[in-house]
Amino acid sequence: MKKAIILLLIILVITPKTIFAEDIKENITVKESLNYIDSNLRLDNGAVVISDNDPFFGIIGSYIACWYDSDTNTTGLIPLIVQKNEKLTSRQVIFLDQYLKNKKLLVLGNHLNSKYDTNEILGDPPIVAINVATRAFTKTTTVLIVPYKTNDAYELSLIASPLASYLNIPVLIYDDNEPNLINVCKTLNTSNAIVIGDIQLNLPNITITKLKTKDEIQNFVVKAVKDKFNEINYITLTNPSDTIPFYIIDSNETTFIDNIKNIRLTILGKNRDIIGADSKQYNISIPNGINRVRIYGEIIRKNRPLIDIINPIKPVIYMNLYDPEGNTVAYSNSFAYEIGETYIETVTCNAPGNYTLVVKLYNGIKGGFFIRRGFSRVNTDFKISIKITELEKPHMPLIPKLSIAAPYLTSAHGGIIVADSDFELTSDEYTVAASGSGTGPWYNKKLHNFTNEKVNYTVEQLENTLSILSNYNMLNNYLNGPAWLAILGGTNMIPMYYYSPSQQGIPESGLPSDNPYSLDFNLSTGRVIGWDIQDVSLMISRTLFYKDICGEPKRPRDWHNRFSFIFGEGFGETGGIFHQVPYALGILKYGFKPRVFGDFRNSRQTGILFKTYTGSNYIELISHADWFWFAPSLYGLDSLSKAIDVSHVKNWIFTKPSIFMSSACLMGRTDGLPPQMNIGLTLLHAGVNCFVGATRETGSEAGLTIFEDHMIKDNYSVGEALRGEKRTDKEPPNYYVRTLYGDPAFNPYEPNNGFSNQGRPTLVGI
Repeated sequence: MKKAIILLLIILVITPKTIFAEDIKENITVKESLNYIDSNLRLDNGAVVISDNDPFFGIIGSYIACWYDSDTNTTGLIPLIVQKNEKLTSRQVIFLDQYLKNKKLLVLGNHLNSKYDTNEILGDPPIVAINVATRAFTKTTTVLIVPYKTNDAYELSLIASPLASYLNIPVLIYDDNEPNLINVCKTLNTSNAIVIGDIQLNLPNITITKLKTKDEIQNFVVKAVKDKFNEINYITLTNPSDTIPFYIIDSNETTFIDNIKNIRLTILGKNRDIIGADSKQYNISIPNGINRVRIYGEIIRKNRPLIDIINPIKPVIYMNLYDPEGNTVAYSNSFAYEIGETYIETVTCNAPGNYTLVVKLYNGIKGGFFIRRGFSRVNTDFKISIKITELEKPHMPLIPKLSIAAPYLTSAHGGIIVADSDFELTSDEYTVAASGSGTGPWYNKKLHNFTNEKVNYTVEQLENTLSILSNYNMLNNYLNGPAWLAILGGTNMIPMYYYSPSQQGIPESGLPSDNPYSLDFNLSTGRVIGWDIQDVSLMISRTLFYKDICGEPKRPRDWHNRFSFIFGEGFGETGGIFHQVPYALGILKYGFKPRVFGDFRNSRQTGILFKTYTGSNYIELISHADWFWFAPSLYGLDSLSKAIDVSHVKNWIFTKPSIFMSSACLMGRTDGLPPQMNIGLTLLHAGVNCFVGATRETGSEAGLTIFEDHMIKDNYSVGEALRGEKRTDKEPPNYYVRTLYGDPAFNPYEPNNGFSNQGRPTLVGI
């Protein structure tokens, strides 16, 4: 009997104590529940660079780049940049040149080829997590342990990830590596572990707090936020499935070369072919099943580098793809891609048949607005490449891996993450909903109900999260504050809602909108997207370190105080005369130095000459436009060569992060498009930090006065300014289709307001 009692006492002593989420009292702060946290961060680097080949690097890198230390009442924040293929982008290099100032880069995951001095911690995430923890901390009473290879590992880890920053503790990754985790905990004198998911771990002498479900994790994170900041102002929506690549079964590619010979005159708005025709069409056989169809078109040009430099007129290639019933499936042109080249893509779901590809060439001038005139001479070979990829599932992340940025973006703003794979439009259920369709809801209104149900589901999950805030008496303060909501995902991963009706005269259907996510404009929304995760990680850092890279203005006419107004020809003069000119005069008293560019000085060439765009902090446009360009200069001999399009803007460089506000049509259309082909996202790629534009056509109702007044007079962030505008001005279609691309907490410099803290939280006690 005595032996049994002794054995029982030994078991009780050596068995680790486990705390389950439901046992944690709501009135006890996180710090008290886990004993006292005492962590010493010792890495000293200018920025963190992570690889994009595994999303867990975003979770590890976030707490190194952003931390809060209650012991010393200090916070730490350095940029976090996502690299690709061991390289930085040219825009990332520009940013680091402005910010780094001789400090080193901490590189996690993959090697980085760089001119900068680096400290590298390389390997797979479980190994990197251990090495980072032991190099970053001398001791820590608590660690956060997340799962790695289970089905919901990344989703649960995303939601939990801000804890590492808020509690100033390291992240460890469980990958059947229990002995390694035990050793790390011994090295760091750890006595507590927060364990995420259904991980079975035996950690001697360590009290384990288990958080198995999304609700348990979210409650715990909210408690940490309340303990650290006593308020919350930021929520991030994201979809962990955006890190999953296409489910490819097989691919096949066909290439052919053809020729178009055509002379065309346009007189009094009518086209007359003198020789030949300007287009050719081809049948493309699409098989049954789920197929990703990609078509690349290229004009084969003779090598004439000197003539190409001198001649402003460039050949244009157009491509349109139609299904067997003649419905538009996809379309594009070289304005949206590259000079003399273009690209289209779509996913078909059990919609076999002969599709029609129409290729059109134009090489010449086209001008006039009220009376069109032009001349084109074509005798050119062109190449078409068609790649049809059979897919197991319709999963199609147009902008993959954006969720990698969620931990850093959210932690830097003191927020929480709402992550769910079921937000996705192109989920498994899409196969049934889109059966028989060669395209998505952007051209097929029959898919609007399915898409809107997805949005409604996402809104429900958001509302469930708000109820958690209510349980901790934090909801009212959130709603009465800026209430920022970042939508970190493309429109396939977190879809827009399609309002009716569809507009006449354009192939696009419905009125796609982010309005439902605002919960009747209680929340200040912004969609945080770009060309890719590299651009988005850079945009986030440009926002958080806005003041560092802008610097203080030294002269009244410095970039900070410049406001460019551009109005286009062809009725844009009305907006120029009745809004832009008087508004420009009105903001003089706030310290701005405005410039108005109108008829005959609004072309791309004059824009470069006068630095209309790259030389101004604020930019406002009233012009004719589409999703691939804006064309303010229409009256001259040739408007095509004067347009501001993707093929040119992608090479522009904004050395300082401007804000671009557009009253033009379709510049904000991103649904169903490769992101590199949208003009708004291309402006962000070039260095603009926020773009406000319309996903469909708008008219005279698309004024910007309310939005701009909120920014300048009320010192609102961009998200709050859009919320304020839509609370006041509900005239369609602008009410539905005006969208913000950028961090909703971004607050640009105004001469009368100065710099803001870009939505950074304040520690309780500071």
